[in-house]
Order: sequence, then structure tokens, then C-alpha cells
Amino acid sequence: MRPLTIDKEDRVIPPVRSKKSSAKGMRRGGALKKKASRQKAEPRFSSRETLSRIGGLTVQFTDRVSASFKSDKPRRTGRRKPVPGWRKPALVCAGVLVAAALIGGLSNFLIREEVLQKSSEWIDEQQQKLASAFGLTVQEISIVGRDKASPDEILKVLDVKRGDSILGVDPEDARERLETLGWIESASVMRRFPDELFIEIKERRPYARWQIGGETGVIDRTGAVVTKKEKAEFRYLPKVVGPGANVHAAELFDMLSQTPELFTRLQNAVRIRDRRWNLEFDSNVTVLLPEKGALQAWRQLYQVQMEQDILDKDVVAVDLRASDRMYVRLNPEAAKLRRLAGNET
Repeated sequence: MRPLTIDKEDRVIPPVRSKKSSAKGMRRGGALKKKASRQKAEPRFSSRETLSRIGGLTVQFTDRVSASFKSDKPRRTGRRKPVPGWRKPALVCAGVLVAAALIGGLSNFLIREEVLQKSSEWIDEQQQKLASAFGLTVQEISIVGRDKASPDEILKVLDVKRGDSILGVDPEDARERLETLGWIESASVMRRFPDELFIEIKERRPYARWQIGGETGVIDRTGAVVTKKEKAEFRYLPKVVGPGANVHAAELFDMLSQTPELFTRLQNAVRIRDRRWNLEFDSNVTVLLPEKGALQAWRQLYQVQMEQDILDKDVVAVDLRASDRMYVRLNPEAAKLRRLAGNET
């Protein structure tokens, strides 16, 4: 057999020990390994070498900073250049001018080429064809409540003829046009499908005749002109004359109606400067009412008439504008006779 030679580098097998001794050995070995790892983690160079290296880095950093200050390139900063104050208004003005030019050009093109009118006509034509295909055309116009209003004027204002599309009739627009007629106070328009246009109107009631500018017409109680033509059938109505007389006629007639005996003899009521009234009676006597206190003056006239029949004497005018007295003017012949009788006495 060959003899075994053990070198110093060879590992020696430790002898077998008990469990307690082995545990202690493992603890000691672990502690030794931790110390060895700590020793390995420490830097391999000394403190002197560390200071020398830090000094070298500091010198390099200082050289670079000084070189950057000595360079000819301008230093850059994080601030932006301020925006000129005129730039924003200029951009706004430019935008407005461009928009105006575009709108003007577009509107000029539409007007010159009549695009809108042609489009509207094409739409109306297509609507008329569609209504005719489905039978939605005006074949009958029914009117309820008409007495004095002219049928021809109603049809002229409506501007609707037989065969027109019933869908093209705007009831609200038709109502407004009907109410422009003097006799019609209010109106309502309805479409009764498929082919009937139903109209219900309320006419104004004639209240008085109004003369202004040499022409006489008929008004209602509110002063609205019913018709500008004076017809024989309205001759029974009292007549008011002058600017503003139509508006104040109802107020005057309500006062005069308190004494029907005098009111029935009234021929004309003339509005003076839109402030007061002059009343002309059938006996050619004119009564001048005051601006204020007209009702009291009217009652005074009624009392004098009942006692002395002043309206049936040789009187031309009775002035009631003074609050404490009454002035009477006689006709020329009666005034002459009175003067002669006074001279004889």
C-alpha cells in the first residue's frame, strides 16, 4: 500500500464530537464568519487615500465651474421673453376682420345668387306636392261669428285659396292678420284635417261716429276704428269731433247718459285741444263744458233746462266753464231786442 501524505493545504477532518459540543462549535463558526464578512465589507484603502481622492474630485469640480464662467457663450436662464402688449389686441382685430370678411362674402354670395329664395321656393314646392299626394289641401273655409265684416276682405287678408297646402297655413299668423281688420276684435283659426280651415271671429260693436280731418268713420267703445266709411245705417250714432275724441268718447257718453232727456238731443261733441268738450244740440245751441267738474256743470244745465227750457230759447251758447256762474249768449236778433228794451227803460 502506498503511504498517504498530508499536505498543509489539505483539510483535516475534525474528530466526532457530541451534540452539545457541535452546537457550540456551529455558533462559534457563525460568529467567525460574520466577523470575516464585516472585515471584507470594509474599504480596501486607507483613510489617507480617501482624503486624497475627495480632494482630487473637488479640484476637478472647481475647474469645471470656473471654466463655465470664463466661456464666451451667454448664460441661459429659465425666464421667457415678455410678450408685447400689442400682440393680443392685434390678433383679436385680425380675427374679427377675417370673420367679417367671410360673413360678408358669404351673405353677398347668397344674395347675389338668390340661394335662400330658391331654397324656400323649392321647399314650398315639395311641400305642396306632398300635401297634394296625401289630400292635405284647403278645400273649404268655414267662418263663424261674421256679421259686418266683409268676406272678401277676410279672404284677402288670409291669402289662402282652394288647393293650397293646409300644412302651409300658420294659424297664429292668420289670426294676427285677421285682427288687423277694423270689424274683427278677436279671431281664432284652426286646421281641420284633411281639408278644412275653420275661423271663429268676434266683431266690434259700433259705438259712435268719429270725424277727423274732414272724414267720418265708426268707432267702438274703446276708440278703435271699425270702419272709415260713414254709412247710412250708422247715422243714429252720436258723433264726436277732433283729435282724441275717439278715446274719451265712452267717458263722455257715460256722463251724458245720466240725463237721457238731454243726451237724446245731442248732435255733436267737439273735443277742444284734447282737454274739454263743446256740446252741440239739435236747437243749434252750444254748451261749453269745463275741463274739470264737467259732471257738475252738466247737472246744472239739466236743472236749468227743466226749469227754464234754456235750450229752446233764443240762445246761441251756454258757457259753464266758471264754477260759480253761467254765461249765456243770445242770437243777434234777441240781443238787439234786449238792448232796445233796455234803452226804453
